[in-house]
Amino acid sequence: MIPAGPPASLLLIHGEERHLVDAEARAWLQAARAQCSSDLNVEVIDAPAKLDQVRRSLIEMPFLDPVRHLMVRDAPQLTERARRGADPPDLLASALEQRSETTSVCLVAHGKVAPANPVLGAVRSLGGRISYHGPVKGRDLRAWVEERLRQAGLRLPPPAVAHLLTTSAGDLGVLDNEVAKLAAYAAGRTSLSLEEVETLAAGEEQVEVWSVLDRLLASPPGRGAAAVETALDAGLSTQYLIATLSGQLRDLLIAQETLGERRGGASALAQAMGIPPWRAERLARQAGAVPGDVLEGWLRALQRIDADVKAGKVDDQGALRSFALRAARDATATVGQRGRS
Repeated sequence: MIPAGPPASLLLIHGEERHLVDAEARAWLQAARAQCSSDLNVEVIDAPAKLDQVRRSLIEMPFLDPVRHLMVRDAPQLTERARRGADPPDLLASALEQRSETTSVCLVAHGKVAPANPVLGAVRSLGGRISYHGPVKGRDLRAWVEERLRQAGLRLPPPAVAHLLTTSAGDLGVLDNEVAKLAAYAAGRTSLSLEEVETLAAGEEQVEVWSVLDRLLASPPGRGAAAVETALDAGLSTQYLIATLSGQLRDLLIAQETLGERRGGASALAQAMGIPPWRAERLARQAGAVPGDVLEGWLRALQRIDADVKAGKVDDQGALRSFALRAARDATATVGQRGRS
């Protein structure tokens, strides 16, 4: 459903709850496209370390339409930890202040932007809107699931709702996907039993998706591409795959940077990132597999696929299969280069 009316002229969407951040960003982008007669007036820039392109886009004049729309996703200038080689946040704040009156801007950050960040201050001083989506937990999480079930026309017994919350680990993206799957299975029925929910939402899919990156980073990397193929053939949602793989890659990039700055291995990583020891050990093991620029390339590729799929420009399964094959080739080439060095 396309949102009614024009999108906010200056909007910063941020927060730790990825699913809600993505939903609001998607709504802004849909509203922007609905206002434009030409795709040339809607632009998305992903993770710009250098801001030259962003600054040009902010002052560029619209083509045929009265307004141009620019979305900037996951700019390193919005993160708490500065990325090496990236332009500082004050340059992005200055660019926003110099933007054309005919440019509408949406900044998206999958994480909380620090209150002292100059970009946050610039958005406020320019009269923009700031939308924060914090973690959804406890009663709020259960209420969110029950509302999502109501929207899907489903009723579940309380133990079945509890099962969904347990197997999803509270991830709204996973929960949304599970509710959609349950609704498709129900085929018009308004309720499902606990046994049916346990069979359909056993949590096994999440474990399988998490093994894709492990296989890409191990030898032979082609096993990672094969795992993607198997997941797609089994009917796993491409959006779920993209979201999970993107989250893993972001975590791995943070782990690489953290391990490069401090000693202590997995235990220090667990403390710095606030994650369980088993997950820190996995990230520490993966961190040395491929260079950071390769991981960043994979993340940008997934972000492009996500945007193109949502815009209806590409076949989702074909694009994801092509990505997996390219990633396997990249990983194989990296292993080969290290073997010759």
